Amino acid sequence: SLRFRLGHMGGDGRPMATPLPTQMLVVIMMALIGLGCVNFLLLKEMYTAYGDEYAFFVNQGVNFLYIVFGGAVLYPRMCFTDAVTPKMRALSKKRFVIMGFLDALGTFFTAMGATFTPGSMQPLLNQTLIPWIILISQLHLKKVYSFGELSGASMIMLGACASALPPIFLDGSETHLRCYAVCLYAFSNVPMAMSACYKEGNFQEQELDVWYLTQWVSIFQFFISFLFMPLLCLPGFGSASGTPLALLPVTFREGFFCFLEMTQECKDKHTFWLLMGYCMVNVAYNTLGLYLVKVASALMNALSYAILLPCTTLLFFTPLAGMAQEQFTAYSWFTVVALGLVLTGFVRYQRYGRAVDLDIVEQAEVVREVTPELLLHGRQQSFQERIVGAGIEHGFGTDL
Repeated sequence: SLRFRLGHMGGDGRPMATPLPTQMLVVIMMALIGLGCVNFLLLKEMYTAYGDEYAFFVNQGVNFLYIVFGGAVLYPRMCFTDAVTPKMRALSKKRFVIMGFLDALGTFFTAMGATFTPGSMQPLLNQTLIPWIILISQLHLKKVYSFGELSGASMIMLGACASALPPIFLDGSETHLRCYAVCLYAFSNVPMAMSACYKEGNFQEQELDVWYLTQWVSIFQFFISFLFMPLLCLPGFGSASGTPLALLPVTFREGFFCFLEMTQECKDKHTFWLLMGYCMVNVAYNTLGLYLVKVASALMNALSYAILLPCTTLLFFTPLAGMAQEQFTAYSWFTVVALGLVLTGFVRYQRYGRAVDLDIVEQAEVVREVTPELLLHGRQQSFQERIVGAGIEHGFGTDL
């Protein structure tokens, strides 16, 4: 490996662009936080409006619209710019298939659990992606982590348990919660962490255009997800009792009618705009996060998410959450305590993972070890909305 001083390098090891004025940087960070709140709020409202019966259709609707929106950005870039090189196009699609399969599993389990997992609990459960990344990268990539990182990840996992377990085991604490749904939602972090670690281990020799990578993964993710349809026959997947195999195509078709608001149950739930709006906001949220890393640093992205986490969690207790609003009860204090644990663990993980203080000036003077490949092209960028800035030395400094 090669040592070098960051100096004027960004947090991801690349030369930084001309620094933005402080006012503009604050505006971008506030916009990212605002979009993040709307993103996670729409996710919960969308699955609540469609219900668990049409959750699989919603999952596929999101995957399909991501192909449409991503293509609207990618194909003009391919035609009128050199962002996608011939070398990128010649790369084997096997890696995209594997990432598409893992991402398909992650979003499938998210869809199966989102309807009956409280919105205030979802941002906290999302953070368990960090401990899973640590575990999988230790086993698969032979990564070595500091005590600070491990203790931070442990606090995140403890906070997630403090949020999820009391409502499950205390009678009458939550009427809109189902134990199996919370478990499915929490488990969705495992394949997502596997996908992130696979990306880090298999895109070292060449960095791909983020839109090109996202488009191919989205295409494979959409088609592979149909292979999971038979799982909807199992209790808890799509409904509490499961859906008969012969009714799966009918249910999917009815989900499409619900999207068009042609059925009585979906007529006044704004299902069309919830699905379209979520996808548009999600793309904008991911893109703005990548832009913030480019013009500032991954550290500023992480700072934005540290602010976003409590805002999103507590937002579900306000009227702004709409149909996803939750009543603040005595049991909700478990969520507040869990939020403190998760946020502390997240900040601790970020601090020790980067080996820097949260002082941007000091960041520029850090001495780090990197591989020659990282000097050439940095880490592979990708869209990952659950964790913003999970640490560039683990391959996630530019992820969203």
